[in-house]
Parts: sequence; structure tokens; C-alpha cells
Amino acid sequence: MKYAIRSALPDDLPSVLVLLKECGLPFEDLSAGHLQHFQVLTSGESLVGCVGIEDRETDALLRSLVVSDSLRGNGWGLQLLRAIEDHAESIGISTLYLLTTTAAPFFEELGYRRIERAGAPAAIQATNQFSLLCPASSTCLFKSISPSH
Repeated sequence: MKYAIRSALPDDLPSVLVLLKECGLPFEDLSAGHLQHFQVLTSGESLVGCVGIEDRETDALLRSLVVSDSLRGNGWGLQLLRAIEDHAESIGISTLYLLTTTAAPFFEELGYRRIERAGAPAAIQATNQFSLLCPASSTCLFKSISPSH
């Protein structure tokens, strides 16, 4: 089976929404406009993974990192994360923030550090994902991705 990571297209939205819903991740606020800052993992015609950012000047909220159950443990999550970090850096993002209920150890192994939710910038806290969709029990992490930070 041939897999590829590419930038998301507006037509990918239905598949992204299904994948997020199946994997129990927030999807209610996602629109085609968000996909300009998403990377997707494909297998033939099927979308089997995704990750995105919501940019807020030089900060961004990393969201929706997911790989189909059948492909977990094969390094695709790491490859998607690296792809979105590269994309974020290319558009001038210096720091990524995220919320997770289950994957903190994965992100911490890759250089993300825990902070209190209140420590995230106001623009990040104002996103729907941060303020409405992720539970208060979520772990907040961040990582500086630009050399100047």
C-alpha cells in the first residue's frame, strides 16, 4: 500500500470530519477554511490521517492529529506532526500550543512542554477548540519551533 502526506484540499473536509469523529476528536468547529493549514495522510483514494494548525500571528494551536486505528504504531503520527511543524515554521509560526486528553507523553517525547492552560496566549485561548471543545481536564503543551525563539 502506498501512503503519502500532502496539504489538505477543501474537498478533503468530509473525510477529515469522519476521521475525527470516528477517533473521538473535536470536529464541530472545523470548516473548509481551516484546511489551508492541514496536512493529510492518504492511502490511495482514502484519507487515513490528518493534522492541522489554527494560526494566530506567530503562535498557532496544533489540532486534530489523528491516524486511523489500523495504522497506529507505524510512525505516521510523527511524520504528520513533522509535516505540520514544517508548514507552521514556513508561514512564520514560532510557537505551537495544543490540548490533549490522551497523548501528552507522545508530544513530550518530541519536545513539547506542559504549561497551565492560563499560560497560553489569549489568542490561542480564544479559539473554539481551546475555549469550548476540549475539556478542562486536557493537558496543555507548547513547543517553540523557530530558531529565534
